[in-house]
Amino acid sequence: MGYYTKYKVKITPESEAVRQSIEADDDLYAIHEDGDSYKWYGHEDDMRELSIKYPEHTFELRGEGEEAGDIWRKYFKNGKMQYCPAQITYEPFDETKLI
Repeated sequence: MGYYTKYKVKITPESEAVRQSIEADDDLYAIHEDGDSYKWYGHEDDMRELSIKYPEHTFELRGEGEEAGDIWRKYFKNGKMQYCPAQITYEPFDETKLI
């Protein structure tokens, strides 16, 4: 079993060389953006290492887990990470919006 998550990565500034490096690295298989879900328990360590290798880039890793509401973004730069879980909010009831 295990826990599956869909991953996407954004690189700022965008770099074809960095993307090719990701595609060639077997440890980074989960961010090949094929739309599949993966078990990638070491993603934080792997992304920290990648960000050390390319310190001039910021990596935004987006994740959506198999459980409802498990949506987050993690930012990596020069070996450091910021974790940002999704904040789901609902508008208050407004009777004028009833149709």
